[in-house]
Amino acid sequence: QVKAEATPPVAPPAFNKAQLSTDAPASPWVVANKRRPLNPKTYVPTVAAPAMKLRLSASTPEMHVSTQALADLQRLDAAAKAAGHQLMLASGYRSYNTQVAVYGNEVRAYGQAQADRQSARPGHSEHQTGLAIDLAPASGACMIQECFGDMPEGQWLAANAHQYGFIIRYPQGKEPVTGYLYEPWHVRYVGTALAAELRRLGNPTMEEFFGLPAAPNY
Repeated sequence: QVKAEATPPVAPPAFNKAQLSTDAPASPWVVANKRRPLNPKTYVPTVAAPAMKLRLSASTPEMHVSTQALADLQRLDAAAKAAGHQLMLASGYRSYNTQVAVYGNEVRAYGQAQADRQSARPGHSEHQTGLAIDLAPASGACMIQECFGDMPEGQWLAANAHQYGFIIRYPQGKEPVTGYLYEPWHVRYVGTALAAELRRLGNPTMEEFFGLPAAPNY
């Protein structure tokens, strides 16, 4: 009797990094940073309010997110609830003109150098795509603060966001690459395929994964 040879394991197909655009503002893989403004700078996405706890009224534009991210954000929120965590949408879509005001306030409060470490100049903000979402505990504790990362809600988010197509866009220690301080509350919708691949690789930034130049400054 001839012994059948063991079939060698088949390597999974390589992840296709060219599948979606990193330049088109409507693409879930768009990379917007200090070196890569949105084109056009005044881009307006299609947005809607998610069915979850909102910091402001559902009619407020900032409580809207890209319709591409809507269903998965609601799935993430439901999963958090099932795990005993109550999340709230703190900030979603911000128009070009809203970002003019937000950035201006930051400059007045902290000076331009510090403002640039924590807020995007108009036309360079992920929030303008509707794909960037700031989450907070429903209690409002540690809202838009680094301490959110140490809270149960923040830890759950970091461990599970990828299952719903989200990544922590500005990880700890990556300011020289992303240009921004650590923001454990700022998740970015990239879709489940890319989120899973980034997770598998140990959470590189989008800049690192796509081989784009670091963007520490403008």
